Amino acid sequence: MRSQLKKSAICVLLATLTGGCAGDTGDYPSLAMRPFERGVVAETQAPPAPIRPATPSARIAQLREAGTASHSAFVAQESVAARLARAAAGQPFESNARAAALVAMADLDAKRSATAGTLATIDVLAAETATALAADPALGETQTEIAALLAREDEAIARLWGVMGS
Repeated sequence: MRSQLKKSAICVLLATLTGGCAGDTGDYPSLAMRPFERGVVAETQAPPAPIRPATPSARIAQLREAGTASHSAFVAQESVAARLARAAAGQPFESNARAAALVAMADLDAKRSATAGTLATIDVLAAETATALAADPALGETQTEIAALLAREDEAIARLWGVMGS
């Protein structure tokens, strides 16, 4: 008799739990006809405006000018650094010529950093316009131009380190 009572209690408990899982939350979609099923065509909307407007041409010109100015400063320092690097070639690490060349290389690297900073600003603006799906060709051209100047500066620094020897 006791096992019969246990079985009955288990069946009642399972029926109660199963019934609790089948509750109606009202989240089902309506079975009413939707507009496109009736043949009604919704009017097309104008494309939304870009999230971020294009970069002003004055800002692009300012960045291009900053990049070329820092590159000009680099080129002016490059001749001094080249002369000192040639003088330091083959000299011991403790020599005055080597110390002067290292200082000139550090100054040259600082000039390169100014160009790299300008390129970083342009890269941020280009990324923002790309995420807004509003590509700006003028910004892309400026980015390419300043990146080429920076690559030339990197080559010059590597060449001077080769001349001086490490």
